[in-house]
Amino acid sequence: MPRVIPHEAMQFLRGALGDDGAIGIAVEGVDQTPAGPRVRFVVPRLRRARVDPQRVPDRDSISELVSRMVAMRWRYGAAPRPVPVESGLVLMETHPEIYSGPTETGDGWHWLLATVAEWIKEGGVPAEWQDEQVKEKYGTLRFYASGVDGRTARILAGAEWVSGAVCETCGAPGRTQASGWVRTACDAHAETHRG
Repeated sequence: MPRVIPHEAMQFLRGALGDDGAIGIAVEGVDQTPAGPRVRFVVPRLRRARVDPQRVPDRDSISELVSRMVAMRWRYGAAPRPVPVESGLVLMETHPEIYSGPTETGDGWHWLLATVAEWIKEGGVPAEWQDEQVKEKYGTLRFYASGVDGRTARILAGAEWVSGAVCETCGAPGRTQASGWVRTACDAHAETHRG
């Protein structure tokens, strides 16, 4: 197993939560699973008072989402899998119960969006679920859906936070960059998003 996997997982996590939000979170190990190499995070409870609980992301859900996404990205070998071309169509064909139409996102978010679909299906798709739109806005993911239960809402909110740490082009760790359009890009693809 490549040693880069725990490092990459922490990059995604710090990118999603920020350095303050990721404080105290550590990689405990990596387990080989049929789903891919799953990173085990230790996520201690924050001891400080939260000023606005509505703006503090769910560290447990985000850590779980990152672990699942990294496993999917590295599922078959010593290198991350490339993202499929026309990811939005692939997601619609692979997960029609989650995505009724193609997503309006860059292909680089494929593994994140596939992880969201698999995690929702694992716990049961809410009976009234209907996706209305999945798109990029200001460099991060936006889910518009109805029939969302509490578990699904945590998964979707986590994905919106994590998307700001995933390159929209290739799926590698990235950061939101503003120059012209606001996009999330890794260093290698930052130039393609300028101007």
